[in-house]
Amino acid sequence: MTIEQTVLQTFRELPPDKQQEVLDFIQFLKYKLSVEKTFSISEHQKRLRESKNITDFWSALQDFRQRVDLESIDDDTFENLRDKSPGREVNL
Repeated sequence: MTIEQTVLQTFRELPPDKQQEVLDFIQFLKYKLSVEKTFSISEHQKRLRESKNITDFWSALQDFRQRVDLESIDDDTFENLRDKSPGREVNL
């Protein structure tokens, strides 16, 4: 008998409220698997792990300069960075 057949046979022997609990648990497991896939290690996280091996400021600066295209940063890069929502006090 396969696992699927055993599960189905056992499932059918349960009362309806326990069948619902089994269904809820299966749906939870499916959700958990989808979340794990979503949060798999990205390229950014791999780079971050690599950079943790850097222990001094100079090496970190050199690593940053290699990874970031500094020519692409201009005055407009940070244009909408500040929160301009109402109620926020701004001191110039």
